[in-house]
Amino acid sequence: MERTFLLLTIVMFFCGCNGNRMKITVTNPLSFDRFADMVEIPFTDITSKIKDCTPAELILTDNKGKVLPTQLIYNGQSEPVSLIFQAKVAANSKSVFYISKGIPVTEKPLAYGRFVPERMDDYAWENDRIAFRIYGPALIAKDGPSNGLDVWIKRTDRLVIDKWYADYLSGKNTYHDDNGEGCDCYKVGRTLGAGAMAPFVNDSLWLGINFESYKTFDNGPLRTSFRLKYPPFPVNGTMVSETRTISLDAGSQLTKIIEEYSGLNEDFPVASGIVESKEGSPLPTEANAIAYRLDGGEGGITYIGTILTTPVISRPEKSKHLLIATNYAPGTPLTYYTGAGWSKWGFENDKAWTEYLNYFAQRLNAPLKVVTE
Repeated sequence: MERTFLLLTIVMFFCGCNGNRMKITVTNPLSFDRFADMVEIPFTDITSKIKDCTPAELILTDNKGKVLPTQLIYNGQSEPVSLIFQAKVAANSKSVFYISKGIPVTEKPLAYGRFVPERMDDYAWENDRIAFRIYGPALIAKDGPSNGLDVWIKRTDRLVIDKWYADYLSGKNTYHDDNGEGCDCYKVGRTLGAGAMAPFVNDSLWLGINFESYKTFDNGPLRTSFRLKYPPFPVNGTMVSETRTISLDAGSQLTKIIEEYSGLNEDFPVASGIVESKEGSPLPTEANAIAYRLDGGEGGITYIGTILTTPVISRPEKSKHLLIATNYAPGTPLTYYTGAGWSKWGFENDKAWTEYLNYFAQRLNAPLKVVTE
């Protein structure tokens, strides 16, 4: 059977060598290896080079003919807008890939998210490294408003959201305890939690409330993405609305958040914040970032980190938060990244976490260069 699969892969690869395929050259400009950076190819580029193809009959191979995992990205549309895959490229080197017609292999999901109405309208999402949740409208009556970001630390590459919720709601066990896969030991309350963003006007944080609606865009195997809309909330006397578009790629400790605000007509400061605790302390970083360690959590250390892609204007500590502030221009979406790690799974000390953040920031500043032909 293994020999048959190998022959099939070779046949599919060479059948694509008749010109009805796309060659992709990916260059790494940095001095360290890139193991799983996401490459995104516009679907119109693919259809312009591979005639009469359908989304269901495309495969990606490396230069040896090995079929690699891919995902079609729809962004909520009826037709695909791009194809993504994770590229391995050595330091200061190039890797070559090919898209051609073929039979895609079924891949193990590595990213997943969903609305959780059975737990008071949470929205939860995860990958093979970490999990997050954010609070919906049903929770307000019980716990009050909160638009902060919650993080679930994991020590398994399995997807656990559905299992943890089911066990919790059935009374089998609670995700607040580590039952061998990780836990929710992070407290958010009326804060920004693990890196959520808010207007920072007149040297004050202006917190919104729970999201009022959601839309799931894509859901694995390599990326999950969705959009949350928030009701208007006051910012220094003006009512402001907020939209968050959130995505998480396989293998990443950090989730991507695109913030959009409406209601203010001039530039204003915004800040991403990590709630401070008597059990925690800030960590120094070299990147355009903030980092924090929180002792405890089932005997381990939870590490939190946030990276901006826009210029930092200040790093205040206000309202019991470690903040990193930038300017928001109305009508211009603002992208940043935030997430966490755990000393019980991959981050044995402070240095390991801050090095990860610095490495992540360097990749953002020097993305892989992609050429198609």
